[in-house]
Amino acid sequence: MIISIPEGVYTMKDKRSIVKLNAKLYKKATRKEKTVILDELVRTTHLHRKYIITLLNKAGKVYYTPQGVKLIGDLTVTYLHRRGRKKKYSEQLLPWLKAIWVLSGYRSSIHLRKFIENHQSWLLAGIAKSEIDAFPKELRSTLRPLQHIPPTFQNLLQTISSATIERLLKSVKKRYRLQHRYKPHPYASVLKRKILVEAHFNKPRGKIGYTELDTVHHCGAMVRGNYCLTLSEVEVNSHWSELRALRNKAHHWVYQALQDIDQTVPFRIHSRHVDNGSEFINRPISAYTERHGMRYTRSRAYHKNDNPVVESRHWILVRSYVGYRRYDTELEYRVLAKLMRLISLLHNYFIPTMRLVKRVRIGGKVRKRYDIDIPVNRVLKANEIAQNKKRAVLEKKKELSYFKILNQILRLQQKLDQSYRKKYNHSIKDDEKDER
Repeated sequence: MIISIPEGVYTMKDKRSIVKLNAKLYKKATRKEKTVILDELVRTTHLHRKYIITLLNKAGKVYYTPQGVKLIGDLTVTYLHRRGRKKKYSEQLLPWLKAIWVLSGYRSSIHLRKFIENHQSWLLAGIAKSEIDAFPKELRSTLRPLQHIPPTFQNLLQTISSATIERLLKSVKKRYRLQHRYKPHPYASVLKRKILVEAHFNKPRGKIGYTELDTVHHCGAMVRGNYCLTLSEVEVNSHWSELRALRNKAHHWVYQALQDIDQTVPFRIHSRHVDNGSEFINRPISAYTERHGMRYTRSRAYHKNDNPVVESRHWILVRSYVGYRRYDTELEYRVLAKLMRLISLLHNYFIPTMRLVKRVRIGGKVRKRYDIDIPVNRVLKANEIAQNKKRAVLEKKKELSYFKILNQILRLQQKLDQSYRKKYNHSIKDDEKDER
């Protein structure tokens, strides 16, 4: 071998360095030697032969700019000078962007963009020190930049795109992921045969009021015995979500939860779609839906894709807040009951969701278009909802405070963690008294 090659795996910059190292040898070599050098460089770098010849000829060559500046060709420098406009969204924006990302609950860049757009009236104007001091100590330093956002950065945050957010937060997300602070889902009976089976692609679209139901089990690693569950009901068209804690799988608790949800949601539920769990496939629930004039359908056996909207939101709405622990005590149930209602308020009135509105197949590619908005805005835009209910939703929205709800959620999470640890370690002292 004629050329000199250091050992290792090479990047594009390393390959150009190898060519530069052998440029002097190439220029002094005979015709036959040049052929051998080129063969070896092609075999080593896997670059095109003509491209290697161009690089070898340019190495060390003297160039003069129109202004008379003398430059010497360096293969390790991609551009002799940088052209184009300067970066508009630089790393200086990162402290404020990171604070908003943490405040929103570590949402994706697409959802974060919509979060900023919908809440810029109070988010960019500056948050009071008292509001930030109410958060746990580990979050205060991160949220501190939101006390004052310079006007220049306010304008940038108003116009920033989701792709730019992803680029700026890439290193932050990687660090948080490594620190575990952020993590970028056959029974036969007469009754079951009576409940209509409906696949996802046959579901009616457009009119608000079609919901999907499922339960999240807080059983830990052991399914036996009594444990708490979370009933999750999501409206397909608006992504309005309602969560209710259940003491166990008994249909009595599901019945009460459905009654409460029907009185809470600002629209009429005309259809409910469930999986094949025994908490849903029973006579009281079937009779309840029939009495209220609702369509009651179920998924095909072993087809989770028939219930995709609620299945896809188990992590966002439940697991990201309470994890995979086993909760089976009365205190844990009471905390879960309060926590789930607050999570519903937070996501329905403040957190944007992404909904598929169009899918087109062009050859081998499928192009999708999404609508990103907050569930409450979708409800307010719906024509089938009465004006008095829309006014009630707007009044409710004005009463709510994002910071108060988020702080209550964080404190309930701490209380849930304390009750869980105390259950297995009686030496842990609980500072808070059990609520009666």
